[in-house]
Amino acid sequence: MELVERNGPWGALARLHTRTAAGQGVVALVTGGMATGKTELLREFTADAARDGTLVLSATGSRAEQSLQLGVVCQILHGPSFPDVPVPAPSAVDSVPWDRVVEDPAVVGPHDAPVIRDMCAALLSAAKHRTVVLWIDDIQFVDSATLRVLLYLRRRMSAASILLVLSGWEQRRQTWPSFRAEITRQPHEKITLDLLSLDGVGELITKRLDGPAATRFSPGCHRLSGGNPLLVHALLEDIRDGDLTPRAAYGQAVLTSLHRAGPLPYAVAGAVAVLGEHATPELVGQLVDESADEVTSALDLLSGAGMLDRMAFRHPVVASTVLGALPPGDRSRLHSRAARSLHQEGFGALEIARHLVHADVTGEDWVTTQLAEAAERALADDDVAWAGQCLRLALRGCTDRARRRDIAKSLARTEWRVNPAAAALHMPSLREALAEGTVENRDAVVLARHTLWHGDKTAAVAALGAVTDPQAADELRLAYGWLYGTQDDLPANEASGTPWIQVGGRLASLMVKGRSADVAVGAEHILQSCQLADTTVEIVVSALIALCYADKADKAVFWCDTLADEAQRRNARTWQAVLSAARADIAQRQGDLGLAEAQASAALRMLPADGWGVLIGLPRATLLLAYTAMGRLDRAAEVLRQFVPDRMADTVIGLRWLHARGHYHLATGRPLAALDDFQTCDRQMRQWNIDIPALVPAHSDLAQAYLRLDQRKVARDMVCRQLDRPRAISSRTRGTALRVLAATSDLRQRPGMLMEAIEDLHTCGDRLELARALIDLSEAHQELGEFSRARMHARRAAAEAKACRAEPLTKLLSHGGSFDTKDQRAEAEGVPPLSGAERRVATLAARGYSNREIGRMLYITVSTVEQHLTRVYRKLNVGSRADLPVGLLLSRVPVKGA
Repeated sequence: MELVERNGPWGALARLHTRTAAGQGVVALVTGGMATGKTELLREFTADAARDGTLVLSATGSRAEQSLQLGVVCQILHGPSFPDVPVPAPSAVDSVPWDRVVEDPAVVGPHDAPVIRDMCAALLSAAKHRTVVLWIDDIQFVDSATLRVLLYLRRRMSAASILLVLSGWEQRRQTWPSFRAEITRQPHEKITLDLLSLDGVGELITKRLDGPAATRFSPGCHRLSGGNPLLVHALLEDIRDGDLTPRAAYGQAVLTSLHRAGPLPYAVAGAVAVLGEHATPELVGQLVDESADEVTSALDLLSGAGMLDRMAFRHPVVASTVLGALPPGDRSRLHSRAARSLHQEGFGALEIARHLVHADVTGEDWVTTQLAEAAERALADDDVAWAGQCLRLALRGCTDRARRRDIAKSLARTEWRVNPAAAALHMPSLREALAEGTVENRDAVVLARHTLWHGDKTAAVAALGAVTDPQAADELRLAYGWLYGTQDDLPANEASGTPWIQVGGRLASLMVKGRSADVAVGAEHILQSCQLADTTVEIVVSALIALCYADKADKAVFWCDTLADEAQRRNARTWQAVLSAARADIAQRQGDLGLAEAQASAALRMLPADGWGVLIGLPRATLLLAYTAMGRLDRAAEVLRQFVPDRMADTVIGLRWLHARGHYHLATGRPLAALDDFQTCDRQMRQWNIDIPALVPAHSDLAQAYLRLDQRKVARDMVCRQLDRPRAISSRTRGTALRVLAATSDLRQRPGMLMEAIEDLHTCGDRLELARALIDLSEAHQELGEFSRARMHARRAAAEAKACRAEPLTKLLSHGGSFDTKDQRAEAEGVPPLSGAERRVATLAARGYSNREIGRMLYITVSTVEQHLTRVYRKLNVGSRADLPVGLLLSRVPVKGA
């Protein structure tokens, strides 16, 4: 280890050495904090002295051997460096009756006097012909008999060439105060080693790292080490990729120092780690069963070693390392004592509960009270996980039946935010209270939410009747209406005075009969005014879907992302899951299939399947639609095989599920199965008096199924029924319906209808439906022989399909539309078949490549390209590459590098 900022101590030792060589006995006391470099300094100094011919005799005290009397001095007398002079035999030491010897090192008694006298004589004899440096390290751990020898020697060495160096910790409380008093009563030199300064730390780092790195790391190393060289070196070992973060080496260095410090400093460090910011000498003393004075001495020792800054560790990794090294039983006992001490001192419930949970203790009434109070405060701060931990521990230790029910109800309210399935375990107590007529308002709200979530209409109506808070009741009624499409099953209710509640009550009606602008204004008013809470999640989702209905998908995205961020900040995983499912639905309505898949999958990962209740149909339906449109029919089939609750069929979400499953059946060539799903959907919507195409465009769905069954007239009647209510349908619904209507119409009428559909779909931002309409328009122009227009729309369709990740549409386009072979395509286009070489050249020309580029790509000359194109133009009866058929544009051709 390099010596830094040690010139002063070295110079003092050198001066003392010179005096000793002149025949003057000198004592030096070298002190400092733990691991501040005392041993390294004296090792270097004694090595330098030995090179000058000085006899160096050294020994080290040890806590483990402190009870071994004369053990340290025997290290010297029987060591390899001691000269050939008479020394007491080991038997002389063993013959002393140590049990009758006074323990005080300042007192020499009749039993040990002879051996002490002989040992001192041997040391003095060694210094007769040579200068001697007698170095005792870790003096605080030296046995009392050896200290007696040193005091005996000190009184007789004033004219001997002996430099007695005693090195050890600077401590407020000395192990042997009488020895300290005696040794310092006579002339001596005290040399103190301080912790390194900021410049000293920088100098030390420079010996390991280059200059810029040392400059960068010095402040952090000094702050984290306090100037302790051992800790500085440990920090340098922990540097990873230029990041100075304390890791294993730093933590291990602290632990090593604590073990050396002894049981009390180690225990004090553990208590400080447990108490954290609340640590005081008095509280630490209560945890370790020691007086504040003893604790202060240990704290001074730890501070002198740079491990503590006042009453705190310099980095959290130290506290976690110290706690991790404690046996589990000791750690639990410290936390238990900390909780009791803080409770007696009047600290807050949150801080007390932290220790109770870590201690895992239950049973006493004050423990249950503190845990329940802490849970309420944590829930108010949106720390849902911590609130749950406190309540579960309180419930486990509570034996009073009434109190257990109260705790269980609180736990149900708490766990609802993170996992409704876990909350279900505590619902029986709420149901009992409802049956007995003793349920409180907030518990009735939780029970109503739970029964709504799981589609239990009867129980939901009963629970709603017990909700006494008008605001919560109104919110739950809106959630009921969103889930079941109507509030007719609920008792009549006076109109609420809350404006956004009134708007929410009219929103469904607006979506059926109102204008899009009115719907958008109403939905935004709800999103601006409604506070995100357990009773409003469904209302928020309905407003988001309403914005999509009103062709405001961009605003729906903004609000959904904003609310999702809030849910994440508030640790409400249930809210996050529902909002992620809503974001997936919005993405699917925009034709962003990749995002729809990602968000729906993320939503399903946030909660277990049984935690979703009937709402599981929302992300599952979106996932099914996305996989179907992407052509990943195997994944779509997996979604269909997964469980959905039977009660979902009686909800609006069930309609969305039927809509998604019907389109899967269409994609897999099962139009009759699709027709059955769509008819069921249409029938239920009529029975429930719900006609909101933004949720499910039932008539357009039916028309598509009838088209697959070649029942064009029925299909036309269905889609016309959808279009007969222009105020009640969104641009997306109208655009889709017009595309389907075009498929039932004469060829000459199709382009106009499809252009209208494309305009609507562009307005609403649904790229998937837009790609489908563009493909239909391209094929219509192709059938009419308008190849340039067909090619233009096919190009745009290809771009939209690629952006959507709609693989079936991309494949359809890449194979030239609906034609099966190149000969059929050529025949349909009214042209003779082209040769393979001609088709490759024509395809690249249709894509806009120059003749020179085509030649490079196909490894042919420009002249050959020109000859192929001349024959292609003649066969297709076109004048230039701009008039080439769309089927050539979309053909595949092997090229260089492909």
